[in-house]
Amino acid sequence: MKKLFGILLILVVQSGLIYAQEKPLTIILLRHAEKENDGTKDPALSEKGKQFAQKISSVLAEVRIDAAYSTSYKRTNQTIAQLAAKNQVAVKTYDPSKSNELIREIERSGNKTIVISGHSNTVNLIYNLLIKDNPIKELGDDEYRKVFIITYDPAAPSKSTALKLDLNP
Repeated sequence: MKKLFGILLILVVQSGLIYAQEKPLTIILLRHAEKENDGTKDPALSEKGKQFAQKISSVLAEVRIDAAYSTSYKRTNQTIAQLAAKNQVAVKTYDPSKSNELIREIERSGNKTIVISGHSNTVNLIYNLLIKDNPIKELGDDEYRKVFIITYDPAAPSKSTALKLDLNP
């Protein structure tokens, strides 16, 4: 089942190849994995969260990631750190209150496949900037393992599409 899921995910991420023009951006947007309950404002990932980070890295092993973005929190960075390391890209920090600037930076970058790790109250901000016709609500505090694969066409944003995956066991 894991292998089948991985193949499906790779096909979805690479689906930009069907465009006649230049391949659009593929943005893999995810909520950070489960965090430790240590009483701080910046907890690390829990053991379950670390397992999910490993799973994301394994499932996307065949996908070439050009750039990785995370908020400044440990849990968002740790969620994509392995994936970024496999692709030899540094995780860049972004300010979720400036999501418009992040989208503009991504559009100008020339990168084609990007992973972004955010929070329950920030994933929807980025998603809704990219997919305007079908906005999503803020995720619940207990909603982990949500992955959105967005095929974004900056030249024709209305043609952008999204696939939501729930990777809960």
